[in-house]
Amino acid sequence: MKSQSSNMLLGALLSLILILAQCHGAEVRGNTPWSIILCKFKDVSDEPRSLQFFRNFATLAGRGTGNLADYYSDQSYGKVSLLGSEVRGWFVMSVTKAQLSTADRWHRVQACIDAAASGGYTVPAGNRIMTILNSKQDSGADGVGPGARAVLDNFAWDVRFAAHEMGHVYGLQHSWSNIPGPCGATGEYGDPWDEMSATCVYSPRTGSFRPSAVGFGGYQRDKLGWIPINRILTMGSDGVSSRRVTLAPMSDPTQPGYLYVRIPFDPADPFHYYTVEFRTQTKWDAGIPRDTVLIHEVRKFQVGPVIFMTSVVLRTNGGRDHDPAQSLAANGVVIRVTGIGRRTATVSISTDITSRCVQGFVWRQARPSDHVCVTAATRAQAQDDNTHSAERRQGSGPYGPDTCKQGYVWREAWVGDHVCVTPATRTQTASDNAVAAQRINPAKSVYGPNTCKQGYVWREADTSDYVCVSPATRAQAKYDNAHASERRQGRGPYGRDTCKQGYVWREAWPDDHVCVTGATRSQTALDNTQVLARLERPW
Repeated sequence: MKSQSSNMLLGALLSLILILAQCHGAEVRGNTPWSIILCKFKDVSDEPRSLQFFRNFATLAGRGTGNLADYYSDQSYGKVSLLGSEVRGWFVMSVTKAQLSTADRWHRVQACIDAAASGGYTVPAGNRIMTILNSKQDSGADGVGPGARAVLDNFAWDVRFAAHEMGHVYGLQHSWSNIPGPCGATGEYGDPWDEMSATCVYSPRTGSFRPSAVGFGGYQRDKLGWIPINRILTMGSDGVSSRRVTLAPMSDPTQPGYLYVRIPFDPADPFHYYTVEFRTQTKWDAGIPRDTVLIHEVRKFQVGPVIFMTSVVLRTNGGRDHDPAQSLAANGVVIRVTGIGRRTATVSISTDITSRCVQGFVWRQARPSDHVCVTAATRAQAQDDNTHSAERRQGSGPYGPDTCKQGYVWREAWVGDHVCVTPATRTQTASDNAVAAQRINPAKSVYGPNTCKQGYVWREADTSDYVCVSPATRAQAKYDNAHASERRQGRGPYGRDTCKQGYVWREAWPDDHVCVTGATRSQTALDNTQVLARLERPW
């Protein structure tokens, strides 16, 4: 039998691995069943709530009451269901409350799982785990992302607390503010408009399991793949550097406009950008002080060995409780809120990212307005050639005073560029001009937290399909969508979605009933298992 110290070390290592291995993005979609395991300390016999209470709290049994199933369905725009979740217990753990008080969170969770196993319940493969303790000791998550588990003691059986910890298990980090506040001296937990600021949020006074949860911020929804691709604008990606943008409320995608805007500004880091979103006093956001546009900065954090990405809400130093900033002018970006209406908001945005070079290149600046992107060595060569231009001219000749001495030719970086350079330099100049469009505008490579590794693209079997696949597979998905109706029988054992002989449902997500070949369905299932492996990491 392993000693207690070796078990503690194992738990600490597993928790660290869960944190270090966390993903930057990863679409969460479809049925995400949870095992809610109720446990009693060996020396505390109370059962404060019935199993039915927790079924109503955390499963589809309580739909329509403002429970966790309602919350995640609403926040994901219907893409996530807690279907299949089950509540089991109360199981008696083999440790006392005092004994478990010195354990880390991983061991607190594991003690409950072990008690369930001893009581005949094994967590089904693929289920996420939430353990429930019958007396106050600890509430939280033992990691972030795949493999993480949550624990809630009897002071955390409300939607606000539970939805936050479930967010960690789904892969979300804490949200931050640029101004330190009462919940965190560093700005952590400083975004009360976002559920990932834990208990420091604008909770609505609704639902049966209060305090209730505020909505997720745009970055959290983007990370989990919940915002439709066509409802996100990446400013500058189309080469347009200035525009007036209409925003729809995050809580009401039926309204016209973009739900979320990314504004890139850092050529060295495509994961570093500003964002804009619109929040209104309704539904899960009913507790926010007023309808408002929020500006965030998405950036990298490092705490000890842990590196992660999250969003920072930009707030003012004045106003009521540090009001959210309504304008920004920094890093070549200008954002200004121009109007907030009953159903939409308008924002003016401009950026210089469209004229900046992609990472590894700089403006040539053979003249001040020369913004062709080249290597640093080529720019240095251009400056050197400019310096020696006069001494390389003959002063007279067939081309007048611009005639070059023997061995030199006009550079011709633009029409009329008569600086004398070597033939090799002129060839390099022509080559740089020919590929100029490929080296400019880093916004073209900004896709947010679900950016695919090189060689992969989003499948886009629908507008919320962020799974990374080969270009050929995406083309196949588009083709299959176009031929969907002709492959259905129109009637049969599965109703109007019944496929003709030789075809089966694609099932890129649970209710994807596009009819495809068996080989395509197999490829789809394989691609779904490779979600994390094909994502580009920002570090």
